[in-house]
Order: sequence, then structure tokens, then C-alpha cells
Amino acid sequence: MDFFEHQDRAKSNTGKLIVFFCLGVLCIIASVYFLLSFVLGNAEGGSELAWTTELAVFSSIATIIVVGLASLCKTSQLSSGGAAVADALGGRLISARTKIPQERRVLNVVEEMALASGTPVPPVYLMDEPSINAFAAGFSPQDAVIGVTKGCISKLSRDQLQGVMAHEFSHILNGDMRINIRLTGIIFGIVFLSTVGEILMRSAGGSRRRRSKDDGGGALLVIGLGLFLIGLIGGFFGSLIRAAVSRQREFLADAAAVQFTRNPDGISGALKRIGGYTEGSEIGASGAKDFCHMFFGSAMNSLFATHPPLPKRIRRIEPNWNNTYPATDKIKETFNDMEGSQAVAGFAGGSAASEPAPAAEPVQDSPDAQTFLQNATQPGEEQIEVARRMKTEIAEELLEQAREPFGARCLLFAMLIDPDRKEVSRKQLELIRSQAEPGTVELTEWALPAIAPLSSGLKFVLIEEASPALWQLSSGQFETFQAITEQLIGADEKIDLLEWSLRKVIERDLGGRHAPSRRLHGSVSVGRLLNECSVILGALAHYGQEGADPTPAFETGMKALTRTNQPALPSVEKCGLLALDEAIARLEKLAPMAKKSLLDACCRTIDHDGRTSEIEIQILRGLAASISCPLSPSVLPKSSSVRPGGA
Repeated sequence: MDFFEHQDRAKSNTGKLIVFFCLGVLCIIASVYFLLSFVLGNAEGGSELAWTTELAVFSSIATIIVVGLASLCKTSQLSSGGAAVADALGGRLISARTKIPQERRVLNVVEEMALASGTPVPPVYLMDEPSINAFAAGFSPQDAVIGVTKGCISKLSRDQLQGVMAHEFSHILNGDMRINIRLTGIIFGIVFLSTVGEILMRSAGGSRRRRSKDDGGGALLVIGLGLFLIGLIGGFFGSLIRAAVSRQREFLADAAAVQFTRNPDGISGALKRIGGYTEGSEIGASGAKDFCHMFFGSAMNSLFATHPPLPKRIRRIEPNWNNTYPATDKIKETFNDMEGSQAVAGFAGGSAASEPAPAAEPVQDSPDAQTFLQNATQPGEEQIEVARRMKTEIAEELLEQAREPFGARCLLFAMLIDPDRKEVSRKQLELIRSQAEPGTVELTEWALPAIAPLSSGLKFVLIEEASPALWQLSSGQFETFQAITEQLIGADEKIDLLEWSLRKVIERDLGGRHAPSRRLHGSVSVGRLLNECSVILGALAHYGQEGADPTPAFETGMKALTRTNQPALPSVEKCGLLALDEAIARLEKLAPMAKKSLLDACCRTIDHDGRTSEIEIQILRGLAASISCPLSPSVLPKSSSVRPGGA
């Protein structure tokens, strides 16, 4: 499950969708033109306009406006990200502090998957549906949400639930969610002509009832009927496109889930329980038709099924399957009061009430940054297990605070307080006191002793744990929160790389929830931004070689990008944090595979001296967060006391 290849493929598929949409609109334009020409040709006084260029231009413009505006309006309705889809389907946000065992378990499974894949922990919505189903929705990992049905959390074992969540996370990482929302908008725009046709037919019927003679009501009726049929035919072909795209990506998501968990029995078991369940995977919500292609299982019985048949999906995972389903109606998963908590949560292959998790093993320095990058962008069972163990290294009191907005903000403020410089810390606390609500300073001071000894890797785990709570902030509240963090970072007139990386995560992962429709990737090649790449590689070479000559490390990385016209190593003054910010702002425009090349070049620079330092990882993490490339924190090296100077 290579993140960059899938993102590149998703971008390509989005281009194909636009081509299909344009072809569909052209066919609709032609149909509308023929319809109007036919009606006018048989109407008194209209034959002169029929089959003319003027009519062709008019019908083309009118059709484009109607279909285009309908598609844009539908997409705009979903512009707030996955939460809009969840609300449309009647989902209820599961509180991060819930004590209900089934809900606590699904939240823990989602948290494990998010930490292992390096994405923000998505909010989870519960749908009041007895069937077994789930969905992932949003424009990007930053604004994604997970939706689950009551049947999904009550009828599946933990392994099976983990398989379903792995399937949904593959959609998040592979860029499928953005395609799904665009599909919804495109099909709505095409089918909207049927709605226009219905309105015209009703108007024509009312006009004819009110007046004794036909004053054009008949023509209006024919036009309305024609538009209604054109919309239906357009919807027919739109559904074919949606079904073809969705079925193939469901197969890919199933395979990715197996790769993610290394446990094929989990996802195949979930599919079997759907097959043996009276309720199946059908969704009764009124909006299910528009979003049926987003679900884990087939949400509706339809001629144009958006999902492959269950037996076919199961057999791809389990070739020797005996074609039998369990009696799911009779299955009752049991939960005790501590089900899903950190202390007893089962892990792939374990039971729900297993023994307490063993103490986490120390996370060792990674000797190979290229291996780090591969693991961080292609997560698997090992990353899930390490992510889960890392959570056990964080005090439960901190995790509890991270699960609600007020406490989550205080934890991030505490990470930015300088405990070693009393004058600076007093200044920072006064900044918080003057701008935040009452009680913020007290809770921030309470968290300081527990947060100070955490490694940077664990701090980023805590940030991702806090992301669902911070997502609940309004745009105004988030702006205030972001303004305070900026002032805390600048209070000591010196920005270290942990602060810089934290700021990048806040801007991209958390701030992305308040601007979800922005583009994740561009189409620019590395060759056009070599100077910007040289700033990144130069920073890694200057800060990561521990006093050794940085030139060989820089050249090693640059050779991975280009063999000709290589920029010279920038001076250390030109590789400060301000320069990094300016370079990264332009590097966001890189295509997905170009971003992979850049990160690979960074790793070659890091590996030149045979070790991976904390500084190098922090630069890599800040870069990855800024260019929308999630990195798992589970393989970060131990914290270092080195604090490079600010820009």
C-alpha cells in the first residue's frame, strides 16, 4: 500500500472522472439541442429557430449552467468534509470520552490505525442502523471522518472490526474519499435535469388546467418529459461510471486492509458475517442513495451495484472458502466494563478480554532513514502494534484531557512552554492567561510535569490523539488557538525544530479541517523546484552531520533528484526555519510521485553518516506534514536535547 503511488493513481482517476463528466455533458447538450429543435420544429412560429446555430449555442450554455451549477452546489454542500456526509446520513458523533464498551472499542481501533498510518485521528460517527456497514468520508486525511453502524460495532469481533477499519483507512490514504465526493457531485448534476423536467411537466399541467386553450403548455410538457428522460439516461450512465470506479477500488481496499493488518481472517470474517445476517449491509437512511459508493458493504440493492458481490470479495481474500456464512443473527459479542480500554484492549489475533498489554519496549534510533520512510508510508501490523504500545507510555490522565477540546488545547500549550527558562515560561503563561478562557493556565501548568519528559515521538502521538477534540473547535476558536500557539513559539525569540514541526502539524493536519476542499497535491515536477529542494536537503546536511562537512551528504541527496544542473549547497544562514517555510510553500505544488522522490532524497542525505538524528527526523516530519504526506510517529528515534537555533 504505497501512499504516493495510490495518491498519484487517485489524481489520475480524478482526471478521468472529469473527462467522463465532460463527455456526459456533451451528450446531454446534444440531446437537449435535438429535443428543443424537435419541439420548435413542430410548433407554430418556432420552425425558423429549430436546428440553427443560435439554438445550439443557447441550449449548450443553458445546459452547462444547469448541470454545472447543480454539481457545484452539491459539492459545496459537502465542502466541510466528511462531517457533512455523516450528518446527511444521520450519524451521531461518538464522544472521545465515552464509557460505552462498544463505542470505546471502535474508538481505540480507529486510534491505533491513525497512529500507525501517521494521519490525524478521525472523529467517529455512529449510525442508528442495525446492518453491518461503515464508511470513510472527506476531502483529505485532515478532514476525514469514519462512520459505523450499530450492527458493525455489536456484531463484529475486534479482529473483524479492525479489518473493516483498515479497509476504510486505505480509502483515506489512497485518495478515494475525494473521488467519492466528486462522483456524488457529478452524478447529482447530471440527474438534476430530471428534476428540471419534473418542474416543467408540473408547470405545463397546471397551465393547461387553468386555461381553456393550449398556449404552449403542450410544448412545455414535451420539453419537460424530454428533460426528465435525458436526466434519467444521464443518471444511468453516471451510475455505470460510479459502479465501475467503486467496485475496482473496493477490491484494492480489501487487499490493502489485509496488508495493513496481516490478518486476512479479520476482513473476510466481517464480510462473512454480513452474508449471514438478515439485515446484511443495507442502509435505510434517506441519503444512502447519494453516498452508497462510500460504504464498506453494499448499502442498497441496485442494478448498478457499487460493490463487488460478497462471495467474490471473500474468495479474493480466502481462495479456499467453503461458501458458508455464519448465523450472524444469533451472534452476540460480549463486552465487559473495561472493553476497549488501553489496559485490556485486544490486538490482532487476541481476544477482547486479553491480559494487560506488556510494557512498551523503548523505541530505538533508526539506523536507516529510507527504511523509516518505507515503514512510515506503508504501515503494517508492526506499526499498529508499536503505535498501540506507544499509547501505554503516555499517562492516562493526559489521554483523558486530550479527548475534549479544552484539555486538548492546554496539552498543546504545555508542549510549547519552556520549562528550563523561568522568565520565558512566565511570559508564555501570561500570554495564555490574557487571551484564553479562565482555567486554561491552571490546566496547562498541571500538564507540564507529565509532558516535559515525553519524547518528541510521544508528543506527536498525543497531538494526534487530541485531533478529534480540536476538530470540534469552530473556525474562530481555532484561529484564537493558532494565534496563541504562534505567540508561545515566538516568546523566547527562538524557534526550535520541535516547535517548527508542531506548527506545521497544526497548520496542515488540524487547520486542514477548516479548509478541507483545498488541493492536496499539484502536478509540478522536482526539476522545476530544485532550488527549493536544495534548501530542504541543505538544512538536513547542515543540522544533521554533527559538525562534519555537510557537502557530501547534500550531494548524495541531490543526486537522487537530478544528475545534471545540481544547485550548490546553500549556506547554513539560507537554510533557517524561515527559508524552510518559504521553500515548503512552493513544494506543496509537487505531484505525489515527485514528493516521494523528494522525501527519498532527504532520507539519502540523512543516511550519509550512517545514523538518524532527532533533528533530521524533525525536519522530515515538518516537511511531510506540510506537503500532505502522512508519516507514522511509531518509528521515531528517542528525543534529543539538541535545540538548533531559529531563523
